[in-house]
Order: sequence, then structure tokens, then C-alpha cells
Amino acid sequence: MVGRVGALLGAVAAAGVTLWLLVTYGSSNIDRVLAADMSWHPDFDTFHRSVVALVNGQSIYDTGASVVNLNPPFWTVLLTPVAPLDVLTAYRLFGVITVFLVLLAVLLVAWELRAPYWMWWVTAAAVIVSSPLLGTFALGQVYGVLAIGLAVAWLTQRRGKPIWAGIAFGLVIAIKPTLAPILLLPVVLRQWSTLRAAVAAGVSATLAGLLVAGPKDTVRWWEVLRAEHLSTFLDNASLPSLVSRLGGPAWIGFVLGAAALIFTLRRVRHDPDMALWAVTAATLLFSPVAWHNYLVLCFPGVIVVLRRRRFATATLLLTMPQIGVEWGFYWQGDSAVDRIGQSLYFLVLLLYWAALTVKHDGDDPGEVRQPGHLGGTEHRAARTADQ
Repeated sequence: MVGRVGALLGAVAAAGVTLWLLVTYGSSNIDRVLAADMSWHPDFDTFHRSVVALVNGQSIYDTGASVVNLNPPFWTVLLTPVAPLDVLTAYRLFGVITVFLVLLAVLLVAWELRAPYWMWWVTAAAVIVSSPLLGTFALGQVYGVLAIGLAVAWLTQRRGKPIWAGIAFGLVIAIKPTLAPILLLPVVLRQWSTLRAAVAAGVSATLAGLLVAGPKDTVRWWEVLRAEHLSTFLDNASLPSLVSRLGGPAWIGFVLGAAALIFTLRRVRHDPDMALWAVTAATLLFSPVAWHNYLVLCFPGVIVVLRRRRFATATLLLTMPQIGVEWGFYWQGDSAVDRIGQSLYFLVLLLYWAALTVKHDGDDPGEVRQPGHLGGTEHRAARTADQ
């Protein structure tokens, strides 16, 4: 009861802060989405420059872009279809596709769990206007592709298709290697077919990027990564960033993140509906970089929370990400208070991790399935019976 009241009060506070920021400053994210100046969309500008460089046989990591391309060559290879388009048209097309993929990831989970339609629409509406999705669109980031990849892995594993799940995992990790700790989940569950397929797919995709871009660009990518320092910018919600922001050594954050990962794997290993989303949140806590916009990867987990009838918790999870980037306008100093204020997005990620990982007393467990009942004939029969 106390937890539910706290969640509802937190949701009301988040809604109030969101409204206050909108009335005071408007929406920076919407302004950026609508802007025709590519300096407002630096991530996609970087990607597009890399694609053009790849097509022209030039270095994809030395393009003069304002933002460094930290993604492996495989990602640039995947984006080659946008090379003929002018950069603004390509950005807008990619942004629309991104929104579609994130919503599809959420709705795939809703459909698979047979969630009532009101859950579909409420969650979809909250996701569309959330700061992480608008920010992902505005900057032109990769997270929509990652979100649908994880949703496909979740769906295929649940339906008893471990090879396809592994391929989806492998491709996601080939695009964003910092998500590799997610593969600890099939290790803990001894899903060896999934693990082997993930490793094979990830290695194959990485080699494809190496062959197309050339070994020189692959080496250059490693050099770019080594030169990158841990960011303590308020938008970085990871534990290493938090500890560094508060003045401590980053290794403490990595240790805490590793502890969160271990705890999560032990806690959710027998809850296949929730496990992937909880481990994803723990992976983001552990990662050196977990921009607030990465939260779109965890949005499908809200559907699972709703299906467990944890309505107060779900309300909090849907309202906290509405707080826009304008929050940072008030915390620009170096004082302890400023640094705590700069850590709001860490708090949002932490709340997601806790809600997805820790089962609350009195929650309806919904349709939790044991590992032996993830798919195949049993799954189809149960679905038919339910209908």
C-alpha cells in the first residue's frame, strides 16, 4: 500500500514538473524535431556523413562531423540505403521509422501478452510524447532499431524459437556492443542455442562491417573508442557516470553496476516475461554510457508491469520520462546540489530497473511462465484456450 501511494505521488510530481517546464520553456525536443538545420540533429548528421564516406571509399570516422561516430562499421553499412538522399530528407525518414519501430516494439509485447486495448493506447500515447523518444527522433539516434531487435528476441524466445532470438540479440549487440551484458541472460538460463546463435550473428555482422568498410576503418573505430572519456553530462544515466559526477572514481560505479546485473539475473531468471527488460535496465546502469534516450529500450517492459496489475508503478514509469531536457537549465553549476539535480535521469533509469526487477508484495503475477513453458506447442495451445 505504501509503495503504491509513493508511486502515485511520484507520478503526480513528475506530471507537475513536466507541465511546469512546458509552460516555462516549451519543448526543446519538438523544436529540434521540426528544425531544418542539421546542427540540431547531430547524431544523424554524423551517421549520414559516415554513409556518404563509405560509398565514396573514404574514412567513415573522419568526416568532419560535429559529433564523433562511436558506432561500429556494421551500423554504417546498414544505413547505406540513405546515401542517395539529401541529409534532411534522410533524417526525417529515419525519424519516422524510429518512432514506428519503438511503438512496434511496445505493441508486439502488448499483443503477445494479450493486453487489453486500453493498455496499448495509453502506453503508446505516453511513449510518443516522452522525452526519450522525442530526443531520439530529434538527434537521429539508433535506439529504435535496438528496441525492435530486443522485442523480436523477447517474442521469438517466448515462442520457443531460440535460434531466431539469438540472431536478434547478436545483431543488436553488433550495432551497440555496450549491450553485450544482455547475453548473460541466456547464459544464466542455459539457453545455449540462443547464446550460440547470438555469438554467431554478432560475429558475422561485425565481420561484414569489417569487410565492407575495410580493416583500416575498423582499427580507426577502436582508436576512437579508446580516445573517448566517460561523460558526466546530466543526460548520462549510468552508475559510472553518476559516481564520477558526484566526485568519486568511476570504477565504483562499474562495481555497483555489476552488482545490479548479478542481482537482476538471480531475481528474474524464472520470469521470462520480465527478464529481458529487467536485464536491459541493469545493463544500462552498468554501461559507461546510458543516455536518457536509451530508456526507449525498456519501454516494452511497462506492458508487462501493466499486465501484472501494478497500475501505480506503471503510472510512475509512464510519467517520469515525460520530464524534458529543460530540467537541465536549473542545474548548471558544480555544487553538490547541482550535481544531485543533474542526476534526475539516473533516478528515472533506477526506478525502471527497480520496477522491472523487484517484485512488489501484493502484485498480481499475471501470466508468469517457467522456462519450460516458453513456446512451441504448449504456448499455442494456451493461447488458443485463452481465446
